[in-house]
Amino acid sequence: MIPKGMQRSEYQGLQPFAASPTLRRQLMICRGERSWIGGRMDEEQAAKDARRQKELGDLAIRNAEEMAFHPTDWEQQVLAEVIKLQRVIVVRPPEAELLDADMVRNDCHVNCHTQEANDPDRLSRHVTGWLIDGSDLILHSVVDYGGQWLCLTPQLAPAPSKFQFIPDRFIEWRESGDGTTRDAYRKGKALPTALRKYPEDHIQMRDEFRRLMTSGMSAFDARDRVDATLGVEFRKKEPI
Repeated sequence: MIPKGMQRSEYQGLQPFAASPTLRRQLMICRGERSWIGGRMDEEQAAKDARRQKELGDLAIRNAEEMAFHPTDWEQQVLAEVIKLQRVIVVRPPEAELLDADMVRNDCHVNCHTQEANDPDRLSRHVTGWLIDGSDLILHSVVDYGGQWLCLTPQLAPAPSKFQFIPDRFIEWRESGDGTTRDAYRKGKALPTALRKYPEDHIQMRDEFRRLMTSGMSAFDARDRVDATLGVEFRKKEPI
């Protein structure tokens, strides 16, 4: 590459630079330090990637089990009721801002309950309802902040900046007997984590996920394999 402001003929006529023995040693030391720093950074990135894969694998296990509960007529009845309710558009603020505000990844109900309780201006209202995800309705909490619908929960996996949400005024939160947890109820009945249009598909995907893990595959890789096979066919089905 020719330095700026220098003609090619001038550049080709320069003599090779001859470094002194002392300078050569200094340059070798600098290269060694850069190599060590670069190796250290590679190790830190590898450790970070491994932690993230572990977290995503644990999340995949939890999601696979939670979405594969036994189907009932009650679930289909509630699904038919909920899809008739009004829908709103919810916006996700930048993830960095949410993390700076101490919002916890994948813990939407606690995040929104805490926001409402600690908002000094009393503009935040914790609203529980259903996130529309293809053919599933996922139990989810957001905040109505003075008329603006916000999702305050950072996600481990990539997520869209906007999504459709169904507020459900029939959902209430009840504290457990020992007061350590709060559970969602609708018309007196405890709610699952989702309402599914095709529950049998989730059970099939959970069973395949388990089989792959039993064969020795990591949860992270098993998740990707199921998503690339059964998941592809599942996403072709008619959404809600």
